Parts: sequence; structure tokens; C-alpha cells
Amino acid sequence: MKNRFKRLLLVAAITGLGACALTPLPGEPAAHRVTVGGDSYIVKQITEGTWTANSTGSPKALANTPAGTAALRLAVEKTSGCTVTDSDYSREGKQFDAQVNCPGRRND
Repeated sequence: MKNRFKRLLLVAAITGLGACALTPLPGEPAAHRVTVGGDSYIVKQITEGTWTANSTGSPKALANTPAGTAALRLAVEKTSGCTVTDSDYSREGKQFDAQVNCPGRRND
């Protein structure tokens, strides 16, 4: 009975922490969970023309390959509704940073 209760608490804690991960703190950008090609990413808008993408779960380096970059670009484009015009990796390869061009938005 005690083991069952402990497992139930563990499942509740993990589920609760997962839900909190997508709830932004005041002043922080909203996070959007996006799946591309079976991989899940957390995508956030930082400024009007800048978005970031990170892998879900524990922080790990993103795949800095042509296919990995294409998946990250698609995740940002799906979430933002804009076209990625420039991108790079930051935070030791754990974050994808993208500049976007949105239809109807004037780009100086």
C-alpha cells in the first residue's frame, strides 16, 4: 500500500511539474510545445522578430545538422506564422535562435 501511494505521488509530481514548464512567469514569453518529425520543442517569442526553440525535457544540445536545423526552423515557422530569415544556435547549442519575417509586418 505504501509503495502504491509513493508511486501515485511521484506520478502526480511529474505531471504537475510538466504542466508548470509551459506556464510562463509574469513578464516571460509564453511557451508553445510543437512536435516536428517526432521531436518535441518548446518555442517562445522573445521580441517581435525573434523566436527561440529548445528541446523538451532536460536541457540538451540540439541537433546542429541540416535536418535538425530544418526541423527547428519549421517549429518556429509553425508557431509564429512567419518565415525564418536567419538563425543560429546559442547557450552552447541548447537553444535555436531565429529571426523571422511576418506577412504584413514592416521590416526595417
